Amino acid sequence: MKKGIAILALVILALMMGSGCGHNPSVVTVGKRTNIGLDPGHLAFNVSWSDGFNIIDVPRENTSYEIEIDEGTGLVIDPAANTIRGVRKITRKVGPQMTGYLVKLAKASPAAAAEYVRQASVINSVEAVKLSPHLVTIPLPQSNGTGISKLALWKVKESAAKDTEETVPEGMDMSLEDWKLLKAAYLECPNCLALTDAERKALQKATGK
Repeated sequence: MKKGIAILALVILALMMGSGCGHNPSVVTVGKRTNIGLDPGHLAFNVSWSDGFNIIDVPRENTSYEIEIDEGTGLVIDPAANTIRGVRKITRKVGPQMTGYLVKLAKASPAAAAEYVRQASVINSVEAVKLSPHLVTIPLPQSNGTGISKLALWKVKESAAKDTEETVPEGMDMSLEDWKLLKAAYLECPNCLALTDAERKALQKATGK
């Protein structure tokens, strides 16, 4: 029992010492998983259960993620096989970070440390936010710029094409084609639209949602 407690204490000490370095622990899980580990935020052991597609990350400063999802399939979960499909790429980017190694380098050679930070900043410079080439926006003035997959847009257009309504509600200053597209977009992705109160009321009345 005493040996077990001693080993446990050593493990905790090692993890605490390691957390002061330049480590950025990260775990990507797919399907049903039970994880047992140390919660660095509270320095306590933690047991967690997850299901689906999860990224468990404890990053330091200047860390970012880019996840590319297949535009055709989206995320497809197979409960029988406990797997998930549709993730094309996961990119993790780590920029310059203040670590014990950098502090030692700065003490030994301030010029070398400054050059390291300069080069690392150039290599890991964050580009301006831009829409993924696999995403598009809804072609309506009411679009708020949120990207949706090309497959989702195709579903919106297909739904609008099947709409048999022949008139635009009173007060809606738009063509019948745009009204049908707006209704379909409202049903598919309401969070993609910036609506006036009048437009929202008209859509709620027309769709029942």
